[in-house]
Amino acid sequence: MENFNIFIDYIARTNLFNFVIFLSIIIFLVKKINISAKLEDSQNTIKETIDNSEETKLESEKRLNSIEASIANIEEEINTILQKSEENAKLVGEKILQDAEKTALTIQENTSKSIQNSQTLLKNELLKRASLASIEVAKNHIINELSWNQELHDKLINESIEALEGVNNGGA
Repeated sequence: MENFNIFIDYIARTNLFNFVIFLSIIIFLVKKINISAKLEDSQNTIKETIDNSEETKLESEKRLNSIEASIANIEEEINTILQKSEENAKLVGEKILQDAEKTALTIQENTSKSIQNSQTLLKNELLKRASLASIEVAKNHIINELSWNQELHDKLINESIEALEGVNNGGA
């Protein structure tokens, strides 16, 4: 029973240690990838593009006013150019937003995959350690049983000898 308590204590300590390592890896990945900064950079880029588009619109409106003053007949052409500028600005803004959303989704998917891979590795390592510990406990149990029960020890030796003789007789 004492071995079992030691075994449980060992598993609890190693699980805590593994959890701390796993948590450290996750924190490192989050800091390394810095998703919020990338999203903020994308948002800032979009805002700058929209601001630039608005500035372009304002500049176009100023040019329109100056041309209206000098040439009254070109009003229709200027309105057409202004509409195209606004449409292009909207299309560019929408394209940038779509690209930012795709980038955010890709980052999120990559993070999820990384977390799943880390979880799988940790599970495999825990299973490996548990298997090794189980084998060691079973080995110790068998050794203890054989040392406490001489009759069982002799029986095991005789069965092993008979099995070896059966292999030798069967192969000859």
